[in-house]
Amino acid sequence: MAHAHHQMLTFYTRDLGLSNEEALARASGGADIERAETTPADQLDWWALNRVAQVDPERAARLWERALDEARDELMSGHRSAKAMEAHGGLWQRAQFLAILQAFIDAWEPRGGIEAALIDSLAQAFTSQLFWQARLTVLSSTEAERQDREIKQRGEWEPPTVDAAAAIDQAAAMVDRFNRLFARTLRALRDLRRYTPQVVVQNVGQMNLARAQVNVARAEPPLDEVE
Repeated sequence: MAHAHHQMLTFYTRDLGLSNEEALARASGGADIERAETTPADQLDWWALNRVAQVDPERAARLWERALDEARDELMSGHRSAKAMEAHGGLWQRAQFLAILQAFIDAWEPRGGIEAALIDSLAQAFTSQLFWQARLTVLSSTEAERQDREIKQRGEWEPPTVDAAAAIDQAAAMVDRFNRLFARTLRALRDLRRYTPQVVVQNVGQMNLARAQVNVARAEPPLDEVE
């Protein structure tokens, strides 16, 4: 926020030619708090938050907490990972990615943020593999169809051009690369779970797990076993 405030002061003095006093007055001139509170969190900036803080620090703090909450929701829902895979933000592409991600989550049931991040990477690698597999299929089938036409028309066919062969090789290499990335990430996820130590709790009446409070009762031996 301080950096954003300094940048705005520099803009007023250097670019608009205002005096230091005029720039400070304009930069500290309050804020449209209601507009800031209705602005989506991903469109807020430090400058807007700074102007709100100058008028009402508590409301600025609530704006910051709202941004944190929405960022957590975006991460946990998978939309953060999905956006990284989209060139144009299509609805169907988002739905396809989230379907893959949910299938992996259902199969693995991640425990904690690190496992969830690895599953995100799994879904991204698999999505990229499918993308390049589709390109490889189109390129190779198109080249095969060209060769078939030449054989029917001339009784022989010419090898693919350098550009066509390079495109096919690149697509095949990318399919293999993302397949290996998928396998490497899966091994990391497996090893993380395999080598994570188990927690054994003994002789505890009550303990806190995450945000849940759990009461643990020690099993008493049957009466006929008590001497």
